[in-house]
Amino acid sequence: MTLAACSDDDSTATPNGTTGDDGTPAASTGADSGDTGASDETGSAPSPYVGEPLEVTPDSEWAWFDLPGVQCADGADSGVGVRHVPDSEGLVLYFKGGGACFNESSCALSMPQLLTGFDAIDANPDGLLDFDAPDNPLANYDIVYFPYCTGDVHAGTQSGATVDGLDEPWDFVGHTNVLTALERIGPTFADAPRILVLGTSAGGIGALINFPSIAAGWPDAEKFMLDDSGMLFRDAYLAPCLQQRMRQTWGLEGVLPTDCPECEAADGGGMSNYLTYLADRYPDTHFGLVASTRDLIVRIFFGYGDNECDPGAGLPDLGEATLMAALTDLQTEVLTGRFATYIVDSDVHVWTVAPDFFNVESGGVPLRTWFADFMRGDAPDVLP
Repeated sequence: MTLAACSDDDSTATPNGTTGDDGTPAASTGADSGDTGASDETGSAPSPYVGEPLEVTPDSEWAWFDLPGVQCADGADSGVGVRHVPDSEGLVLYFKGGGACFNESSCALSMPQLLTGFDAIDANPDGLLDFDAPDNPLANYDIVYFPYCTGDVHAGTQSGATVDGLDEPWDFVGHTNVLTALERIGPTFADAPRILVLGTSAGGIGALINFPSIAAGWPDAEKFMLDDSGMLFRDAYLAPCLQQRMRQTWGLEGVLPTDCPECEAADGGGMSNYLTYLADRYPDTHFGLVASTRDLIVRIFFGYGDNECDPGAGLPDLGEATLMAALTDLQTEVLTGRFATYIVDSDVHVWTVAPDFFNVESGGVPLRTWFADFMRGDAPDVLP
């Protein structure tokens, strides 16, 4: 497994090669997705995150913090990137994507994309992460960058897991990493008035799954959650056997909330019910989805569920017609009235951190315009 290395110093900021903040190890927290400690969105419960704040300078430059207890699939150290700006308007928590590992083939596709440190940050400096763009709507927001080097859509809790066909065990600890990092991030940006949780691809699913843990940390902030190309389809389109394989491989038991029994059916399906749960559980949060009707990457990874999770040799393909039907079903039967949706007729995977963020249109509406409406809490559903 090839993963980018971090710096050797525990919990140190490394902006442009310099070193600072000798903080303390992150403590464990009970604020997981099943027990956030927050009874509603009105601030009735304090933040559960009480670790040492990160020492980060408001200079609008990226800094990297190795955090004790945060690691990659091969045990390498990891952490978070932070961009702190003067007079911040709010905080963005960005979850990077890069495939998913649940069998030999999917792991082989994902391994080259699993990055940490500045290698991860430098891998997608476009769209909403292009801070040289004069019209970037997030230019005045602090950003915490969660790299992706665990292969478990930032949702795993299982160390030393075995995957059929792989010689080395994997540490699927993405959700554990998030909780550990929030111990430091929460106190660092405790006063953020607005929170945008943004995830792309596998990071989109990670943003969804980790949202309750994040919401618990900022009970009084106005909250937005935008999932770009990380869909959870209903069981007719996202095979329950594939959902079950992900649950077992990554150790998802107890990650999804305990008060959502319909999120885990007896056959392993039911994950799409989590979307309804989120919207109903957090009615004051603005939820959104950006997707493509013919997304090639989604077709490949969800195609592993074909033929009862035996798609045969070569790369699987869910198929354009099936994906379009799945997306239509998701939008009309699950998301309507709950998530604002922006759907593009394309096979492109991920829009918000791509150069085309600033020029793509769907249904006559530019994505940049829709995003501005979304951040005002007034985005329409846009279809091709």
